[in-house]
Amino acid sequence: MPSAARDFDAVRRDIRSILENPKYDDGSIAPVLVRLAWHASGTYDKSTGTGGSDGATMRFNMEARDPANAGLEQARDFLLPVKEKHPWISYADLWTLAGVVAIDAMGGPVVPWKPGRMDKNDETACPPNGRLPDASLGEVHVREVFRRMGFTDREMVALM
Repeated sequence: MPSAARDFDAVRRDIRSILENPKYDDGSIAPVLVRLAWHASGTYDKSTGTGGSDGATMRFNMEARDPANAGLEQARDFLLPVKEKHPWISYADLWTLAGVVAIDAMGGPVVPWKPGRMDKNDETACPPNGRLPDASLGEVHVREVFRRMGFTDREMVALM
């Protein structure tokens, strides 16, 4: 597709236009879009290069039904009109960009974002469930999860 057809600024605007939603929670879907971006990315394993936001594997039941991802179907559904308007963008790029736009809209810092994530075609690309941090499993578990992604303790604390 010609690069002119890939207008990421238009996608950003369309995401921003759906953030305020009086029927959802506190009137904004921004927080759940940040959670979607985090859960799509938080399965990354630096040593194997598997998981993470590349692939948008939460579209498949194996990952979508992970109890850690409960409630995120609604976040994915909120973004469907944006995907339909911009069919050229991968779900993987859409979900991460939505998180960046949501952080900005809530007054957070500017988060650098680059396109290029590709969607996987089937469940065989899904990472195993249990890769997301679970606070109920304690500090050792949470540290192991963040170390698997390549984060230091300092970076982990900043993210939490």
